[in-house]
Formats: sequence, structure tokens, C-alpha cells
Amino acid sequence: MADIMTEYEALLEEYSDTVTRLCIMHTGNMSDAEDCYQNVFFKLYKQLKKGSIPNPKAWLLRVTVNECRSLWRYRLRRNTLSLEDISEVPAKAEDSELWQLVCGLPPKYRDVIYLYYYEELTAEEIAEITQSKPATVRSQLKRGREKLKGMLEG
Repeated sequence: MADIMTEYEALLEEYSDTVTRLCIMHTGNMSDAEDCYQNVFFKLYKQLKKGSIPNPKAWLLRVTVNECRSLWRYRLRRNTLSLEDISEVPAKAEDSELWQLVCGLPPKYRDVIYLYYYEELTAEEIAEITQSKPATVRSQLKRGREKLKGMLEG
């Protein structure tokens, strides 16, 4: 049990900020992000009780994306907040304008742009997390970049 807690605390410390940013980016507000964050790390604890996780970062990102999507499916049925109310939580202060533009992208482009540039994952890793093909991820990256370029020029 002590080993599980040690591993859990190490993963919590290492990936807490990453999961938080991804939750905020997906949910659009701090309250929902906190709910998703708690669910993700609760699932992490339950998974660690079953056994170790071979690639914890990929596992956490996949679970985070799925938790946020579940919340959005729930919210869509309940007709609540829109994505326009998103909080400004850039990774660095100088990225705040770019962060806002990334948050304004449609979800399929926003996810891959975030995972590729902010989390520095490869297209193959993103494909595993989003359960899509690497070619699809590369296409979404290209289209997302084009949309960002248009937003920056406009």
C-alpha cells in the first residue's frame, strides 16, 4: 500500500499541472476542470491498485480527454455553459494570446494542437490518446495550424 501511495504522489506531483491545463482547456471553467481533475486522479489511484501503468503520461492524458468529453456530453444534455466563457490559463504569461486562440479552435483541432505543442507528444502518441489514426492527427494538426494562422492574420 505504501508503494502505491508513493507512486501515486509522484505521478500527482509530476502531471498535476498538465492535467489541470488540459481540463481547463476542455471544460472552459475552473469548477468543471476541478471535477474532471479529481475524477482523473481518482481513476489513477484505482488503476495503481490494480497494477502499475506502463506509460503514465499517455494514460493520464487519455483519461483526462475522456473525462472532459464525458462532462461535455453531460453538459450538452443539460444546456449549460458555453466555451466562450473559458478562463485564461496559459502555460507561460507570454503565451496568453496564443492560448486564447488555441482555446477558440474547434475541439478536434484544439486537442491535437494542445497535445502536440504544449505537451510535446508525437502524432502517434496523440493518435493513441484520442483513439484515432496518426494520419488523422497529422491532418488535424495541419488544419488547426491553418486556422490559427488565419486567426493571427485576422
